[in-house]
Amino acid sequence: MLKHTLREQPNHLAGADGLRALACLGVIFHHLAQTMAVPLQKPSVQELQSLLILGNVGVSIFFVLSGYLLAYPFWKRYLYNGEYPGIKQYVVRRAARIMPGYYFVFILCMILVLTLNIDSEHFWLRSLTGLTFTSGFHYTTFFPSEINGPFWSIGFEIFSYILMPLFMYGLFKLFRKKRSFPAAMLYWVGVLVVIVAANQLIHRFLTPGEELRGWDYGLIGGAKFWMPNYNPVGFFGHFSIGIIASGLVCRFQKAERTAKLRTTGLFDVLSAVSLIAAALFLWLARHKPEFSLSIQHQPFFFPFFTILIGCFLMTVPFSRWVGKGMDNPFFRYTAKVSFGLYIWHNLLMTLAVKYWIKDFHFGGIMALDRWIWLSLGVIAVSYAIASLSYFLLEKPILDRSHRYKGSRRTLKNETKKAA
Repeated sequence: MLKHTLREQPNHLAGADGLRALACLGVIFHHLAQTMAVPLQKPSVQELQSLLILGNVGVSIFFVLSGYLLAYPFWKRYLYNGEYPGIKQYVVRRAARIMPGYYFVFILCMILVLTLNIDSEHFWLRSLTGLTFTSGFHYTTFFPSEINGPFWSIGFEIFSYILMPLFMYGLFKLFRKKRSFPAAMLYWVGVLVVIVAANQLIHRFLTPGEELRGWDYGLIGGAKFWMPNYNPVGFFGHFSIGIIASGLVCRFQKAERTAKLRTTGLFDVLSAVSLIAAALFLWLARHKPEFSLSIQHQPFFFPFFTILIGCFLMTVPFSRWVGKGMDNPFFRYTAKVSFGLYIWHNLLMTLAVKYWIKDFHFGGIMALDRWIWLSLGVIAVSYAIASLSYFLLEKPILDRSHRYKGSRRTLKNETKKAA
């Protein structure tokens, strides 16, 4: 049975690359839109800017997408009575995907701060936590680099990388004799409830005091304002929505009726409606205060916007047209170099403000046409550097990690048992 089912399941899930590209571009435009002087723009431009600023929801999409993709092999093993996946391969591939590009840019940022005499409070402590992916547990270290803000989310994601296989291990152990999909869904809903409860305790007991709290006090003050609304435990809730969506995809793949429903275009309708609803949600929320329209004041409209993204991921792999449209050549390439785009673009903007374009800061650009040309320049240079990073640094190491044989040996053993 295993030989003819588990091996036949696809590893590529349609629509995932397109969504990753949208998330990455959303974050970039979020930072670019903040540099525009709002009061000087026409009302229509102001409305568009308000929407672009909400591109930071791309961070939440990254978390949902990571949970969705990384949980997929675990769900395949679970539903087809396979063994718990080899954790060594999981660790090797995650390390290969994150560490080379991240460490190169992070160490470069450290060197720039030291050589350019950039003021950076608690520099060595923040650098240490950045190097060990532990920066997200206190507001002092929340932003590990003074000149590259997006680094904060990397440590949060590593924390989710650790929690997911631990909870999956509990699932495999709990249902080792009889694999039940409804029970597994109930298990992960329970995990989500536990995470929300734990997050509530964090809000209750770990909310920082009001002294020096706010963006007027620099990155550390801004982090103190963000926390505990931003914290690693709460963000695993976003990750968990992706895990649940991934499980439903695996179950749909196993169902005989799925292929018939696919021919009707039902999944195209459901995935398109989910994506349009997510976009409409952002449009309606564009003037809402930060931390509104969410539970526990979590960022990025959790869980409402997050669930819409999960619904899209749950249905788009079975679409006939939406998945293909999302995974167009430009989006596929953007997804490929997205990690480099994410960790380079803000550094480029910071250096531009310091040495070249003095008004390219928060609310500094007055003319719309100038903002457009500067934004296109940042995007073009970011793509160039991200491409070099991917092909010269990230891809060679990723290719080596994909040649790791651990999972193949495990699958071979499972096939023998099933034969």
